Amino acid sequence: MFVVPAAGSAGFRNELLQALPPDELALVRPCLLPVTLVLSQILHEAEAPIDEVYFLEAGLVSLTADTSDNGFVEVGMTGREGFVGITVLLNPEPLSVHRAFVQIPGRAYRVRAKTFRELTETLPVLRDRCLRTIQVMLMQSSQIAACNARHDLPGRLARWLLMSRDRIDGNDLPVTQEFLSYMLGVRRAGISVVANSLQAQGLIRQSRGRITILDHSGLEGKACACYRVIERNRARIMGGTADAPGLPRE
Repeated sequence: MFVVPAAGSAGFRNELLQALPPDELALVRPCLLPVTLVLSQILHEAEAPIDEVYFLEAGLVSLTADTSDNGFVEVGMTGREGFVGITVLLNPEPLSVHRAFVQIPGRAYRVRAKTFRELTETLPVLRDRCLRTIQVMLMQSSQIAACNARHDLPGRLARWLLMSRDRIDGNDLPVTQEFLSYMLGVRRAGISVVANSLQAQGLIRQSRGRITILDHSGLEGKACACYRVIERNRARIMGGTADAPGLPRE
């Protein structure tokens, strides 16, 4: 468990919280409950009420859609750049459209949904950053849907690995081939063939339950155009550098 930074300290790794002016942060800070996120933990279940919003500090959360055949496919991901529970800002009685679960363990700040809505109604910068984050998630989901429909598996897998890497600030991704097959909606055998090829080219290294990115530039060359489209538009919407290929590095 980690602790809320002391008053007067920046302390936050979540980009949305980092962007708040001191006066707004002073009002938000007492509402933040630090929590540890464990692997496969479900934060929001599809078609269930959303009671809490999460601002990630570390780790990765997947948003998945139910395919009605005992499977889920990823339609979005969130790391320290945003928050989980965007529906809360759109509906006073929010229901989760997707299952949100922890893909990579980490930590977050939890806020009650009712409190979060009240804060966004009175704090203009918080509301602005949250609305921009919602636009980013809508853009990301639509681009991933187009990617899954039109692009081949090597490009999609490379895109997924890069997006995950950017959001955890590290090259070691604790994921299995079976997990990737669910997220990308393909057979595990297909993931195995593509991952083995990327490894043979020296772009990644596979070990039990882990994939390590060895050559970021080389992997980016294998990724479909959706990787840059998503990250370029994310930067533009949030007011960053339009040419940035990924999230700001520390």
